[in-house]
Amino acid sequence: MSKRFVQCAIAAVLSYSATSSVLAEPQACHALVAASYFAQPATSSTGAAPAARQVSAEFLQSLAQASRLKIKLVSVEQDAALAEVQSGRIDLIIGVDQQAAEEHHLDYLAPAYLQKKYGLWVRVGEHRTLKQWPELLGLRGVRVVPPQRLIDFDLQAQLLNWPVRTAQSLEQAVQRVLAGRSDYLIAEDQGMRDYLHQHDLLRRFELMEQPVHTQSLYVALAKDSACNTAALRQKLSQNLERLLKP
Repeated sequence: MSKRFVQCAIAAVLSYSATSSVLAEPQACHALVAASYFAQPATSSTGAAPAARQVSAEFLQSLAQASRLKIKLVSVEQDAALAEVQSGRIDLIIGVDQQAAEEHHLDYLAPAYLQKKYGLWVRVGEHRTLKQWPELLGLRGVRVVPPQRLIDFDLQAQLLNWPVRTAQSLEQAVQRVLAGRSDYLIAEDQGMRDYLHQHDLLRRFELMEQPVHTQSLYVALAKDSACNTAALRQKLSQNLERLLKP
């Protein structure tokens, strides 16, 4: 066998492998597996979890159409979703904040998919002199477990030893405030409004003007995903921006 023949054979194999790799890459990344990170609430009476899943599914469908990709949303529990993303079995996750992205090997895409505001809800007509939440000395608070991390509020509450109890559900927290056992409730604005509207309690509560915390939630791509390329991140971010324009 001539040296020339061996060289040609090796060149042909390398050329075929490179061509196959180039052709396989778009096919391998034509479809993405996605999961939603929205937490299952302690009580399902508000319908918050199904609503969040429905919004996630509809939004991902729009993102898939805009990006000309197939995105399949699978049902995974919140903590398990992050583990699956980190393993590379799930490519995309929706509804994570920047802290989760930094800790779980995610590239989050701008702009933010959603902003959730947390505020203090008090009984109507009470605490009229209360202008902003740092003035809570002497008042008793309640929040639902597991409590959302509210960096500034949590630090202030710890330093000033504010009494903040926990309740197992939003229903228990609301009833605690109505019964006078707590003076204010810390809750996500839209979820609280939905609950109060559903139970005809909107006239019983008012929201303090200054929010306690604003949380930005993102769509993120797993760093370990075979589809995670700069080109795909750019494509998804561009279509996110278009879809989220008011």
